[in-house]
This record gives sequence, C-alpha cells and structure tokens, in this order.
Amino acid sequence: MISLAARFDSLQRYSVIITVVLLLCTACTRVDGPIIADIDPRDRDLADHIKDLQQSALAMESSALARGRLAMAYDVNGLHEAALATYKQAETLDSNDFRWPYLRAHVNAEAGEYGQALEVLERAFAIDDGYASAWLWRGSWLLKTERPDDALVAFERAAGIEAGPSADFGRAQALIAKGAHAQAIEILEPQSKLTESPQVHRTLGEALRGMGRSEEARRALRKGTDGRPLIWSDERRDERDVHIRGRASYHLAQKLSASGQTDEALRMLKRLQRHHPEGECGQGEEAFACDLINSIVITYDRAGRPGKALEKVKHGLSINSAFVPFHVTIAYLYREGRQFEQSLEHVNWAIKLNPSKGDLYEQRGRLLYALGRYDYAKIALERALKAKPAKSAILFYLGLVEVELANWSNATEHFQHVTRIEPDYRLGYVSLARSLGELGHFEEAWQAHSHAQLLGADLTDLQTTKRRLRELEEQSK
Repeated sequence: MISLAARFDSLQRYSVIITVVLLLCTACTRVDGPIIADIDPRDRDLADHIKDLQQSALAMESSALARGRLAMAYDVNGLHEAALATYKQAETLDSNDFRWPYLRAHVNAEAGEYGQALEVLERAFAIDDGYASAWLWRGSWLLKTERPDDALVAFERAAGIEAGPSADFGRAQALIAKGAHAQAIEILEPQSKLTESPQVHRTLGEALRGMGRSEEARRALRKGTDGRPLIWSDERRDERDVHIRGRASYHLAQKLSASGQTDEALRMLKRLQRHHPEGECGQGEEAFACDLINSIVITYDRAGRPGKALEKVKHGLSINSAFVPFHVTIAYLYREGRQFEQSLEHVNWAIKLNPSKGDLYEQRGRLLYALGRYDYAKIALERALKAKPAKSAILFYLGLVEVELANWSNATEHFQHVTRIEPDYRLGYVSLARSLGELGHFEEAWQAHSHAQLLGADLTDLQTTKRRLRELEEQSK
C-alpha cells in the first residue's frame, strides 16, 4: 500500500510535469520567422521604417503585435503577398485579436478575391461580431459575389449596430440587385436631398431607370458621374495608416492636402524631405525631391498662405528651373493674384520645356483672353482642343473669344457643343442665348435662356442676357 504522503508527493511531481508540458506547448503556437520582404533602398523613408519593424519582429518572435505591425506596414505600402502571410502569422500568435483576420480579409478583397475575403472575415466575426464597419464590408463583398439576399442581411445587421447613411445606401444597393427598385428609391430619394454624393445620385438613377422613370434617371445619373465607391469610417482598418511611408505616404499627403487637412499633409511632406532633401531636386532619378517641394507649395496655398507658397516655389525654381511643375504652379499663383503677365511668362516657359502638354495651351489661351489678346487666345485654345476635343471648358473659352471677336456663328457653335457635352452647364446656356440672339434667332435664344433659368443660372447673368435680347428684338423690328 502506498502511503498518503507518497501519493501526495507523486501528485505534486505529476503537477510539475503537466505544468512544464503546458509551458512547452505554448511553443506550439510559434510560427516561422518573420517574412523579410525586399524594399527598394532608394525609397529610404519606407526602407528605414520597414527595417525597424522587421528588426522588432525578429527580436520578439513570439509577439503577435510586432508581427501585426509589420503586416500592416507591408499592407499599406503595397507589399500584399508579404502582408497576407504576416497577418496569418500574427493571427497564429494571437487568435483572439480581431485585427489580424479582419485586415487579412481586406488584403484579399483588394486583390479581387472576395470569396476568400468573406471566409477570412468569418474568423474575425468569431472574435467580435459587433463592429458595424465589418458588416458593411461583408455586405459590399457579398454584392460583388452576386449574393444580394445575404448582402441585405449584412447591411441590416450593420444598421442595427450603428444606424447611418452607409448602411442605408448598402441596403438600397442590395435591393436594386434583387430587383426591388421601388424600395431602393424610398431609401435613396431622401438621401439624395441631403447629400451631393455622386454615388448616391448614380445609384438612385439606376433605381429610377429600373422603374422606367427615364427623365428623372438621366438627371440623377448626370449628378453621379464620379465612379468611385462610397467609403465609410473604419477605425480599425485606419490603424494601418500610421505605417504609410515613402511614395505611398506622398500620395496620402496629396489626398490630405486636397481635402483641406493641410497641417497633416505638410507634416508628412516635410518628413519625406529628410530622406529626399531639396538639394537633390532634379538630380537624375531624384526628381521626387522636386515633387515634394511642389506639393509643399500647393499645400501652403491651400492652407491660405499664398505668400509662403510663392516664396517656396521661387526657391524651387532657383534649384531647378527646368522642372515644369514649378512653372505651372507659380503660373497658377500669379493668376490667382491677377498678375496675368507674370503667369503667362511661366506658362510659356512650361510649353517651351514640354510642348506636347495640351493643358498648358488651355492655360495660355485663358490668360491671353484675360489680357484681351483674343486672336492669340484663339490659336492657343484651338491647339488645346486638338489634345482634348471634348473638354467643355476649352470649348466655352473658345466661345467667349469668338464673342469678343463678334464671330457669332462660331460662338454659337461652341456653346452648342458645350451644352451637348454638359447638359447642366448653366453659363453655357446663358452664353448660347446671347449668341443666338445676336444672330437673330430669337425663338431659340429665349428657349436657351429659359433652360438656363430652369437650371438655376446666376440671376445677374440672366437679367443681363434678357436685356440684350430685348434690345436686339427692338433693333430687328
């Protein structure tokens, strides 16, 4: 018989063995070493950041967070294969972190692998199914795989967690895909009155067309020419953005600048300048240093600091006077300050450096028009039109030039062309009304004037044109 004390001692030994085995089994979750993706050493901002994250992942091989941060950096900087594999490693190291399968699903979706993305997203939902943005993405990806019934459920789930226009818009898209156009219109018509979003108007146009309401559909579709998808807030996905570096960082800074977030854009651009200093501007492949200077100039102007912008672009020209964007940007700044001669000088320089760029001839034509040199303006604008024969702005300015030259038939032709391309071009109809009146075509002139009024043209423009048409009618009697 084994004594009680011996049994207790034996149990203690077994307990120690089990504990050691459990500790050793935690090593079972270990994964292969971090994936070391190759980075172009010339993109020093990106290369340095990735190298730091790679070293952290190597130093802490069992850290899911270190691996996940490396995956996010690979992801947002376009290294998608490395990102997929590294997110998977992070998930293996910590299977309770929602971010790793969630972000991996996004990499799959961005590659067009929606079925795979949906499978991986289920792993994220197993951890946390209360994140509204994830249900919005699920709905969107289900629509891509032609599963509108499931998509509708996903959007309704998103709305139940966090009501908002994105979920409603998704529901409308799913209803259209199911053929339930009337229900979609009930959702979209109120939204269209509250937003100028081209995506909402385009989708409303599709629903109206599905109901046979052709004229209303055309009006909605004209407001929805921008083909970009609707984007919603996604805080967890946005965590990746702190790792944007190099060229990807530059493109993000440009977007931030254009959206009015000028302080953040300047911060990014100036950080990039540490790796691409101004002195490198124009040296071989280092034209990127010039791009950075020019983007900083544009951002200063958008921030309401045109004096600082002008000073900076002049500095850029002192470094590299052959960099065409510097001339284009300073021409814009001078034009905004109504210094048309100085603006024209730099546009002419830009054309000399790059004579094949059609946009420059349009700028030259507009400046010559502003300076009253109409014959030369016409030559420049006709050259621009050869590059972009359907650009309404060029045609409109050509019409204005012909007005100044009293070539009313030519002016009418240009304004008619403008309104065919852009049926909602209010000033185009006002100008067309005046030109038709000058030709004595009063019935057509008044029709154009009425259409301009219907579109909501400027009241002063309408009244001025109306007075001129009355004068011309009196003169014709």
